[in-house]
Amino acid sequence: MRQVLVNPQSGYYMHNDVFGSKGDFITSPEISQMFGELSGIWYLTEWMRLGKPQKIQIIECGPGRGTLMSDMLRALGNFPYFYKVITSIHLVEASPELRRLQRAALVPGSTDEDVTREEIDASNAPIESIIRPDGIKVMWHDGLEFIPEQWSCIMAHEFFDALPIHSFEKTEEGWREMLVDLDDTEETWDVVTKMAKFVDRNGGTGLVIDYGQDYAQGDTLRAIRKHKIVHPMTNPGSADLSADVDFNLLKEAIRKNASVAAYGPVTQSFFLQSLGIQARLEMLIRNEKSAESRKNLIRGFQRLLDPEQMGRIYKVLGFAKETEQGKEKPVGFQEPTQGQ
Repeated sequence: MRQVLVNPQSGYYMHNDVFGSKGDFITSPEISQMFGELSGIWYLTEWMRLGKPQKIQIIECGPGRGTLMSDMLRALGNFPYFYKVITSIHLVEASPELRRLQRAALVPGSTDEDVTREEIDASNAPIESIIRPDGIKVMWHDGLEFIPEQWSCIMAHEFFDALPIHSFEKTEEGWREMLVDLDDTEETWDVVTKMAKFVDRNGGTGLVIDYGQDYAQGDTLRAIRKHKIVHPMTNPGSADLSADVDFNLLKEAIRKNASVAAYGPVTQSFFLQSLGIQARLEMLIRNEKSAESRKNLIRGFQRLLDPEQMGRIYKVLGFAKETEQGKEKPVGFQEPTQGQ
């Protein structure tokens, strides 16, 4: 999966904009601004719950076009007492094309000449950075291991579904693993462990938002091209590959760190409703003059919450380093009623 998705020469993500209605698939941030806005508000509530540290950074793994981070920052800008403690934004992104789109979203009007590149060593890509007009530094990294040690808000939205998995098929000789390349199929465990250890060392909080279940499933490997399911082995590199996330595995890895708590998972519908998406929708509709724009807001709202669309299959897992102030559960992770 890694070779198909992020190979420098032929990887699916490396040279194209694959998101949105004109791409191969669409994600929650592209459907409605409310998703990113409310995600940003969640981090604000966590900062307050965990003692209001005076310097923080925001990390996003797999930031897509930068839409989610842009919407989060716009919402958080309405809370200057929080916004002023954000020192930097760190984006874990391998694709040069997606880095360009992220820069355009977070620093509109900027060019490649505005980007500073800091060499690490011969075996690693340089760290790229740019300063936003509000003074916040945006940095791009190839991995979590290059991010500075600091209290952090971590976001992993539709990130773990694209990490390598084991896939098996039944043959006349019994079950056999399907192998195309020698991928490190323990990568999900390794990455979430890195996140938890990072939070354990520095303090912080995080969200994992993805489609999956709170248990291991059968073969869920799929490929999507132009919003349609295709065979995963058809023309590798031309379609998105993903698999449902085992949220129980993520919780196990997080809880290996004694001071880091895991919350959930809850459904995306329950999470967004807990954060007040209904009230936000009503506010946006009141301020929107175009009838078509109001209809689009309602359609986006319905798609995010509808159990038959994204409301139930998408789950939200939270994690945080517990403090004396932060013993209660985070907003959005109180016990849901059956079916939420």
